[in-house]
Amino acid sequence: MPLSFRPPLARPQRLTPFVVALASLKLMLPFFIPRPWEFHRDELLYLAMGDHLDLLRMQFPPLIALAAAAIDGLAGGTVLGTRLAAAIPSTLYLVMAALIARDMGGGRRAQVFTALGVLVAPIFLRAGILFQPVVYEQLWWLMSCWALVRLLREDLPGWWLLLGVAVGLAALTMVCAAFFALGLLMAVLFSPLRADLRGPWPWLALLLAILVGLPTITGQMTWSWPFFEQARVLRDTQLERVTPLAFLGGQLFLLTAAAPFAIVGLAALAAARVLEPWRPLAVLVFVVTSAFLVAGAKDYYLAPVHGLLVAAGAVALERWIGDRSQRLLVSLAALSMVVVGLVLLPAALPVLTPDGTVEYLRGLGLARATETNRGIQLELPQDYADMLGWRELAEATRAVYDSLPADERARVVIVGTNYGRAGALQRYGPALGLPAPISRNGDFYHWGPGDRPGDVAIVVGGSVEALGQVFGSVTLVRTVANPLGVQEERAVPIFICRDLAQPLPELWRQLGPEWG
Repeated sequence: MPLSFRPPLARPQRLTPFVVALASLKLMLPFFIPRPWEFHRDELLYLAMGDHLDLLRMQFPPLIALAAAAIDGLAGGTVLGTRLAAAIPSTLYLVMAALIARDMGGGRRAQVFTALGVLVAPIFLRAGILFQPVVYEQLWWLMSCWALVRLLREDLPGWWLLLGVAVGLAALTMVCAAFFALGLLMAVLFSPLRADLRGPWPWLALLLAILVGLPTITGQMTWSWPFFEQARVLRDTQLERVTPLAFLGGQLFLLTAAAPFAIVGLAALAAARVLEPWRPLAVLVFVVTSAFLVAGAKDYYLAPVHGLLVAAGAVALERWIGDRSQRLLVSLAALSMVVVGLVLLPAALPVLTPDGTVEYLRGLGLARATETNRGIQLELPQDYADMLGWRELAEATRAVYDSLPADERARVVIVGTNYGRAGALQRYGPALGLPAPISRNGDFYHWGPGDRPGDVAIVVGGSVEALGQVFGSVTLVRTVANPLGVQEERAVPIFICRDLAQPLPELWRQLGPEWG
């Protein structure tokens, strides 16, 4: 069955060397982060997942755990290693956005404007130094968009296969890939590519997507679909504040200086003749946005398509440029992106010390940048606050551990009461001589209570009242201060608990996991 007919388009130009230079700069950004900033709370969880790798039985989509295991093998699990593991896919995202601009017919200016927009946008600056599934999801979504652009240009079979692999990798990274897959399906149905559905290539792409993403499905099935419980907790604790207006307005905040290019790109994809061959991409963006609005998602969930919109806007503006005055105007717009990006850089990337960041943000009056996802105002952006205090917490736990008699040290269990605390103990504990921690939080619960009796426990976090329900003796021995941390980490108590009311394995089964 022949592939669907496509009118010939001009041969794409080469990628300009300026894009390569901007990509090189982006790759180097982790080296500009000063030492006080350490592992992020979420990074500690993902590194712990890499320590307990079980590909077909993970509660979360396992690509991040695979990446974490690779980091430990290649870079020793260092802070810089985790940042580079985020910077590499983020840099590839920048290059791929420029490739989309090129393949839409963009010349040198469009490619440079696209790369600049991605480089200075806060959402991509932040994602480019945090080892989280978000940065990989951004890459796979944009890779899928690039494959779709190439299919709309020339409809060669290989691009269907790349599309299938990219969608599968997205499913292996985050469950919300289902929303993106819906957008892709509608984009294909509302394009000449629907004729290809009579041939084998789209179905081979679907098969590839299922095979690559299969570990996510098997993991969810194994643990009775924990995604739904996680989503419920997220709705109850964070998403109740996300209105449709806040979701849409948040896109402008995530892009800042690059937002005008994205707005132009969306309008041009939807209505301008100059981007008519790429109209199905507007369908994709509309469907994914609508799905997220209905689901009540966080604003950054839509960020992976921003590179596509910036590229489309850059191409449209380049096509519309006529005389020298218009070229000057667009050049000034690009310069303004750089200036605004530099001014806002400390709000998007921790290039200053913690105290220096606090003073800088106060001077700019950036209240929005320091509000948590629960609506609490901090001195620092939440991601920054979540990068402080974990080593100190582990060292304080070691001091409490050393204070125990030798016979109790041989049988004590160490409990982290959230995944950040448990992750910090998992990451720093071995070098400090601590036994592996246990926790009821998320994946830690399913790694079990260990093989120690638990009649003596060091509990990091919690309260006397709650712990008194399962231990006969609860003693507060230390409080660890972290004044710039998130609210629940500013004064973390450490307890020594004795006389467990029932055997630890039985109690573990009875209590069950905690999420959030």
